[in-house]
Amino acid sequence: MPRPYRLGERAVLMKATRERIVEAAIDLYGELGVSATTIRQIGERADVAPGTLRSHFPSREDLERAMVSRLTEEAPLPELTLFDGARTLGERVGRLTHATGEFLDDAARLYRMWLREPLLSEPWGEAGARYGARWDELMRTALGSLANDRDALTLLRAVLQPTFYDALRAGTRSTDEVSDLVAAVITPWLTQRGAADR
Repeated sequence: MPRPYRLGERAVLMKATRERIVEAAIDLYGELGVSATTIRQIGERADVAPGTLRSHFPSREDLERAMVSRLTEEAPLPELTLFDGARTLGERVGRLTHATGEFLDDAARLYRMWLREPLLSEPWGEAGARYGARWDELMRTALGSLANDRDALTLLRAVLQPTFYDALRAGTRSTDEVSDLVAAVITPWLTQRGAADR
């Protein structure tokens, strides 16, 4: 006797399969890189047949859009509201360094993939442009009157890089400790720079 068909169960199974495929792709991109990862490997890692994978993601770009969506949900960009109530440059920079540390912790999988191989396809490029624009806005807001000072902006960008945070961690510092250290080092220079411009 055939099994009764239950639409709700089928939808749950399809969603679980789709998520398994996305997770497999993220893992493989992080392990092997984009160009070394094949659709076949993704299907094998997700334990799905090639036809199943294609029915969920007709193209690699469709799969990458789902990957981008998953990773950006895991690591949402800080909001400008993080500066609410911060009156001084030091307060704003401190909040930004802490938001950066938290973001880098949340974005560890995305960062690992990027280090292995820059993600250059359209879905990644679009997400990168959104991220870049938001970080620029955050940094300029933190800098206040120094927002258009090229050297101040360049220095702030440099110390907010993932590799800089990783180097300061050196396996012994927490994210909060690194964020405090970055703020403590850069704030006096920025403050002096701002005073010199007046």
